Amino acid sequence: MILLIEEATVVTDTGKDSDAQAVFDSIDPPEGVRVELIGGRVVMSPSAVGKHGGLLRRLDKRFLDLHKPDDTEVSTYPVTIDLPNAPGGKESYVPDLVVVDEEVLWDADDWRFPADVFHLVAEVVSAGRDGQRDDRYVKPLGYASGPVPLYLLIDPLREEVTLFVNPKNGKYRSKNTVSYGDKLTFPEPFDAILDTSIFVR
Repeated sequence: MILLIEEATVVTDTGKDSDAQAVFDSIDPPEGVRVELIGGRVVMSPSAVGKHGGLLRRLDKRFLDLHKPDDTEVSTYPVTIDLPNAPGGKESYVPDLVVVDEEVLWDADDWRFPADVFHLVAEVVSAGRDGQRDDRYVKPLGYASGPVPLYLLIDPLREEVTLFVNPKNGKYRSKNTVSYGDKLTFPEPFDAILDTSIFVR
């Protein structure tokens, strides 16, 4: 069987967490397909290509390669972050890009990790209505519940970049949104300024 996924597809939306969890756990996706458990829905989507992938490559090569913390690795490989304390119950996200402790990747038996090994997760907003809602509103709460210290949201539809910082009690206490071309300050351990003009084509 060949499974062709060209945009995000909801596999199940039963409203029952246990059913969605069982479906999520049973799926063995083909290469190039990400599977996530978001708000009680199992969502399958293609890995980043085209403009989506280009934005991630620019972030990696023009910023993270220079400013990532020592002994960390940047990965766009589909790693799953388990978030047992997400607002809707246990969720599992596959970010478009992560900065993770290098040692964790060396020791991994599979590609599922707890949130506390990540320094940064990044998502690029997709065109679909569900994807926009998930990336802008659902995932900030899920990542904050981890807590994942920094969540970077690149939004090519609005030509904006948002950095969510300082998670506490399941919410990011602050966020900074700038338009493409403006600068965005990253706190420790990055301690750097991202010039978002790198995302302008």
